[in-house]
Amino acid sequence: MKRIAIIGYGRMGKEIEMLLLSEDHTISVIIDNENDWKEKREQFINSDVAIEFSTPETAVENIKRCFQCHIPVVSGTTGWYHRINEVFREAEKKQGNLIYGANFSIGANLFFMLNVQLAQWMNKLEQYDVEVEEIHHVKKIDAPSGTAITTAQLIIENLKRKNSWTMNNVPAQNEIKVIAKREGDVAGIHKVSYDSPEDVIQIIHQAKNRKGLAKGALKAAVWLTENPGVYQFKDVFLDILK
Repeated sequence: MKRIAIIGYGRMGKEIEMLLLSEDHTISVIIDNENDWKEKREQFINSDVAIEFSTPETAVENIKRCFQCHIPVVSGTTGWYHRINEVFREAEKKQGNLIYGANFSIGANLFFMLNVQLAQWMNKLEQYDVEVEEIHHVKKIDAPSGTAITTAQLIIENLKRKNSWTMNNVPAQNEIKVIAKREGDVAGIHKVSYDSPEDVIQIIHQAKNRKGLAKGALKAAVWLTENPGVYQFKDVFLDILK
């Protein structure tokens, strides 16, 4: 049983709370704003691990505070990866422990792996052009989603004729077009399409709800308490979720 801090009390924070209440773990504290960091510090420093789903603007400082208090942290927030080297430096300085990722569900990470394999095959099939599309609920702040960006980057790493992604309607030949839509209360749909003059091949991951994300984050949090270090979830999820 772990004492788990929840950082961020939006949709995912509430999903994590519901999951923890049904599991054999304790919620040590819920932190959702600057005052909570001051008023609930004692509860926080007595946590075994933290799960962080906040905002792109607050995620880095939240992670740094976990490092300063020597609390391992799992971060599912996206939109802050342009500051990843800053976080890495702080982790090294404070001996911080972190798992971060664009998506903590099993299905989404299998989706990543399938896209790597398909992109490698497509090096021999130049008649196919590739596009990434994502749809999320209207309250999601960052666009495109972290999952869409990760997907595009994985394709770029494995498909030689693409070296960047763009949200422009008319991409250059070397670019992957990424489309971001915000509709209703959609938990998350990600689609990769390879289009040729003869046919279309698509890989789709559709989240039915947020439970898969919450379960993956919880398993990652427990795993991190026993495996210190800094990890990207997609690189270790098969060990974590086995």
